[in-house]
Amino acid sequence: MRVRRLISNSNNLLVVLTAAFVMACIVNYNASAQGKTTNDSVFTDEQATRGQDAYQQECSQCHLDDLLGDGIAPSLIGAPFSFRWSELSVADMLVAIRTTMPQGAPASLSPQAYVDIVAYLLQANDYPAGDAELPTAEAELEAIIIADSQ
Repeated sequence: MRVRRLISNSNNLLVVLTAAFVMACIVNYNASAQGKTTNDSVFTDEQATRGQDAYQQECSQCHLDDLLGDGIAPSLIGAPFSFRWSELSVADMLVAIRTTMPQGAPASLSPQAYVDIVAYLLQANDYPAGDAELPTAEAELEAIIIADSQ
């Protein structure tokens, strides 16, 4: 009797986990299919320039002028950038930066400054600029997926 109950519970758990996995895949697919990617020119050159200025003032002491990091602070370009952010949303990156940076004073910059820095990081990683700026609204940024640069 105990064995049957254990098997039944295991089967129920397997069904629930499988359903949860399928739903997660569907949600992820729908977000990717309906949203933009960073290859869709989601920031402007002007915004990236403002971001570079903010980066130089707030970030370069640790991540360096060339964005390669100082050994403790990670590199923000190339393979380390792609490995960390690929397939996540721009909102994921923005929230991570805003809640942890600058070190010792997280969330101390304006919302626009954080978004401008993200635009600069995208430009530095060879994503194309376009005619519209990245918005500051997190919900809109959630729909933009960080793809491998072209």
